[in-house]
Amino acid sequence: MVPRCFRDHPITTAFIVLLSAASGARLLTSGRALAPRLSDQGSLLFFLRESRLIQSFNVDSAELPPDVWQRRLGLKAAAKRWQSSKGHRWWMVWLQDGSPLLVLHRTKASEPSRVSSTFPDVELLFADELHRKSFFSKSPSRISTRSILEEDCIDRLTRSPAVAWNPSGLSAIAGPLAFALNSGSHGCLSLTLDGRQRLRLDGSVSSRPLSSAPRSLRRPPGIESGFQAFVDATPMNNRLALHWQGASTKPLFSSLLQRRLISDAIEKTYGLTPDFQAAWLGAPLDLKAQLRNDGPFKASIQLSVVFHARHAETLQTGLTSVASNLELRGLRPQVSPSAAGTNGQSTVLMWKGQGQSVLGRWSVDSTTPNQISLQLSLGGASVSRLPSSIQRPTSGLRIRFDAKQLRDLGWLKATWPRSVQQAGQGELLLKPMLGHRSGQAETWYWLKGQLSLR
Repeated sequence: MVPRCFRDHPITTAFIVLLSAASGARLLTSGRALAPRLSDQGSLLFFLRESRLIQSFNVDSAELPPDVWQRRLGLKAAAKRWQSSKGHRWWMVWLQDGSPLLVLHRTKASEPSRVSSTFPDVELLFADELHRKSFFSKSPSRISTRSILEEDCIDRLTRSPAVAWNPSGLSAIAGPLAFALNSGSHGCLSLTLDGRQRLRLDGSVSSRPLSSAPRSLRRPPGIESGFQAFVDATPMNNRLALHWQGASTKPLFSSLLQRRLISDAIEKTYGLTPDFQAAWLGAPLDLKAQLRNDGPFKASIQLSVVFHARHAETLQTGLTSVASNLELRGLRPQVSPSAAGTNGQSTVLMWKGQGQSVLGRWSVDSTTPNQISLQLSLGGASVSRLPSSIQRPTSGLRIRFDAKQLRDLGWLKATWPRSVQQAGQGELLLKPMLGHRSGQAETWYWLKGQLSLR
């Protein structure tokens, strides 16, 4: 069972892994022939493709019916229908506009006015008559063959509490953070709550519509063993607000750097050429953010990016260009005395503002003959190190976060569910799925996650 607080604002992976989204598909396409009668699962496939968000819930007859049932059915009818629906699922569907649509299994108690010949196995309860007329004024599109991920998603929506979304749905919740969630702009996750008030997430996410998933896709092996449980008792002052580790920076930065307008502006302003940006997108990443209670910054950020040695000249040219631009803006570089004299294998620069306070620093180290590591920190000293047992994944990415700290930083806006904003620690693990065509390794992911609810 999923807490009631999820019903009004569905959780998405958001986190992600939940975390620049393209606009969703149109709700319905006019001018097409009327679709054939849809089965229960056919109705779900239609809503899966044509909605921003769709979420399924269990009926728990031990509780009162949800507010949305009472508003749509009336108090007495909602109570009676709720008690008779034990063991069933029900759905909330956020269409492209208007209030969400309540979808129930059709029973003998269903009113004929709420059952459409196009959707004969479900009962549709709209927020108002205008929304209902708007929905039926357009002809539903024909349903084509399901993809393997759509089949999996429909099964989740039918059998358990689950949520599915597309970019417009994710953007409505994530707001400014949506650009960082591009790898999960489409997705479908099962939601389960264990006895320790820990929400668990499991399912598929992608930067492409689930309908385009190839039949050859397979769940990656070993994802359960690679999913480490976190310790809720970690002292608050030792927690990071965010720890993002990835086999490449693509999941975090590709949606920005692949936009021509942004890419050109970065090259023009800072001299970071397309070669530099391409090397950056292919580099492994380790990012840490920690809340600060002193100084002018609310948080400090440390970024570690590992380049192949063949990109040494590109990296150095890019940093030289950035340094020149920072100096033109009034910042002053200073070589760190403690790091000088390392036989040319390390370069450390601190950047100070007019008040001589350190705004950031970077260092470049030749860690191995084939690798160059760029360490960059902003907002103060380097963030505290995590235990050595936490390793950067060799594929996909791992994200650990503390929801309260993210809220204090203003990174979790009011559009996120209240239960997420008030939660404790969370973790997401994304692994590339197997069986995709060459060049799609960063397209289809399997996600496992957990979030400690307060």
